[in-house]
Parts: sequence; C-alpha cells; structure tokens
Amino acid sequence: MESERFIDGVTQIGFGAGMVRIDLGTLSTDKKDESGEPALETRERLVMRPEAFLQMLIAFDHMAKRLADANILPQNPAAQGQ
Repeated sequence: MESERFIDGVTQIGFGAGMVRIDLGTLSTDKKDESGEPALETRERLVMRPEAFLQMLIAFDHMAKRLADANILPQNPAAQGQ
C-alpha cells in the first residue's frame, strides 16, 4: 500500500454515467454547522463500477458485524433480521 487517507464521513453518494460516486469528507478547521460543530467538507471522491460498490457494501457489512460482536458498535436490529 502506497498511501493512506483519513476521512470523517461520507458527504454524498450518487449514481451517474454508469458509475457510483462517493464523496468523502473531513471536518473543517474553520467552518461550523448549524449546531456550532465543525462542518463536514467534501475532500475526495471515489468513483466505481456498481459491482465494485456492491463488493464494498458486503465487506462493510461484514466489518460492521465484527465491530458489533466486539461491542465497538451497537447491534443493528434491522441487520439481525436478514
């Protein structure tokens, strides 16, 4: 691995021209949201085929389950019914 990126969250997900586009954000050092907290600003974008997006969703679901099992994240009642 040559580089590593840190993000604070996803600002938007869209679909256009046959590709899924995911905007990634970090917290601003100078802009605030309505509640006075640092605003999430878009910094980078991932663009991928829908098949790659589906693979990523599956991987994220597996990781979310592992984190919930380790009591790092709360259990997701909706996911338990699947």
